[in-house]
Amino acid sequence: MAGGRVRITKRYIAEAFAPLANVSDPAARGRFFDYVVPDVTWAVAGTSHSLAGTRHTLRAHSDATFDRLGRKLRGPICFTVGRIVLDAAEEGEAEADEPEQEQQQQQQQQQQGRFGSDGGRWATVELLGVATRNTGEEYRNDYLWMTRWNDEGKMVEIKSYFDTYLSETVLNE
Repeated sequence: MAGGRVRITKRYIAEAFAPLANVSDPAARGRFFDYVVPDVTWAVAGTSHSLAGTRHTLRAHSDATFDRLGRKLRGPICFTVGRIVLDAAEEGEAEADEPEQEQQQQQQQQQQGRFGSDGGRWATVELLGVATRNTGEEYRNDYLWMTRWNDEGKMVEIKSYFDTYLSETVLNE
């Protein structure tokens, strides 16, 4: 990741997320965070659960979500990557050659204010998170993380979607 522009590929993203499958070695697991800027904008989708909200540092997100849920589990969540969907082209690679395509690009640019910051490369990562709850029951949750990557190969924005009802249930145990 040092120096120059990093090419964001599905393989690169899979390598970045791989440490989250390690539940026995905190240092190895922590390597995931080498791929996240400290001042990441991390949003948890939703409005009707206690994990919802947007935080603007990794520490704030961890305090509000990972640490709270972690206290209700016997160990870390083992995240396994399923699918990775990477946007079709890096910014500036594809030019509109039809008026209709140009109009679509303009509409997308107008919507970006609602859907997040512009710039960088976007990818959606499907994850399965499994752990054991303090009650002995299994915690099994499906996640989708929309991630925006900068030229240095780090995530600068993340928006996560998951079964919030399950998470709330566990938080209230």
